[in-house]
Amino acid sequence: MFKKFLMALALVMAPHTASAQAVWVDYGLMMNAGSQATAETAVKDYLGNNSKFEGLAIFNQTMINGANPQTHNLAIIYKDQASWESSSAALSGSSAQNAFLRTMMANGKLLHETAYMHVKGWGKVAEEGTQYIAFAMQVKNPSRYIQFLDEYSREPGNATEIASIDVFQVLAGGVPGVTHIAVIATPKRSEFMTRYTSPQFSQYLRKFANVRSVLGASYSDNLSFNGSLALSSLR
Repeated sequence: MFKKFLMALALVMAPHTASAQAVWVDYGLMMNAGSQATAETAVKDYLGNNSKFEGLAIFNQTMINGANPQTHNLAIIYKDQASWESSSAALSGSSAQNAFLRTMMANGKLLHETAYMHVKGWGKVAEEGTQYIAFAMQVKNPSRYIQFLDEYSREPGNATEIASIDVFQVLAGGVPGVTHIAVIATPKRSEFMTRYTSPQFSQYLRKFANVRSVLGASYSDNLSFNGSLALSSLR
């Protein structure tokens, strides 16, 4: 299954193939006990200083994910669909890729892969070492949901003053019923939760409930950023 890594995904929905919006390809992994350092080094060696790689590889440890056996995820961010395809073509079948795949397969297995399109983001851009909260959602009215988030981001004391909120649309793969992911990136989840549980945010949570349903949530901690793409360029 790892041989699918960084290959062009033919199942991406046709209406989005010409989009200039950023693409996130997410690989859910179950790594063997004690293999984290080996996997982290493999990602860094393969993508950290690879001139053929046009994106950013974000390697995370999954902290809380319910019954899902995922222990880590590798999120590959590209500035657009074209960058994803050109990187995939340039890297496919290379000796460096083959060595990377052998190391990853020897130390764990791929559980799932999902392609997302970035819709919009607010607040501080994530940095290496950040903590994440991800909400899997079924959004009934995407434009209205984004409008509510726009409104909230302008409120004094809102959570985007200390964290980032990014919304992604599922393009291919993923859990049935999930249409979007909201990703919170924060230096400390405890700091974000003081804003999340505030009366001000509670008012917006009631508005959000009219246009989206939360189907699940997970926590993860970032281990490394690798690659030349700056997340700030995607906003």
